[in-house]
Amino acid sequence: MPLPASIPPNASPDAFVRKGWCATLLDRWRTSRQLDALLALEPLDRKAVLQDAGLTEADLTAAAHADHVQSLLPAALVLHGIDAAALEADRADLMQDLVRVCMHCRKARACARILANGGANGGANGGDCAAHGRLCPNAPTLETLG
Repeated sequence: MPLPASIPPNASPDAFVRKGWCATLLDRWRTSRQLDALLALEPLDRKAVLQDAGLTEADLTAAAHADHVQSLLPAALVLHGIDAAALEADRADLMQDLVRVCMHCRKARACARILANGGANGGANGGDCAAHGRLCPNAPTLETLG
């Protein structure tokens, strides 16, 4: 699941967290259609597409329900003081791993609350970086990078 092409360098984490119900519904509809198109491919073609994206067949179900990744992972990177564009350019494999772990996380709502508070408390200098670190399965990697 690709991240937004460019993340503003001084973006507030809460800029990525909130969406209206209509935008959320439209995003889920688009994701559902993309998943249907992927499932309609021949097995070898589907495997090739998934392999190019760094995913497996087992990741498909998680990917269908992972609309939180595009909003929460960029905000988490900002919170931890990590330049997402530079990380994507230098270590695309590591970024794919971060996306995959975030995609399987079941604590998206709590993460969204913490990231929204992190923006209010000053990002990486605020106290919510530690709270996010206790919740996030990507925390060890984010702490190493930050």
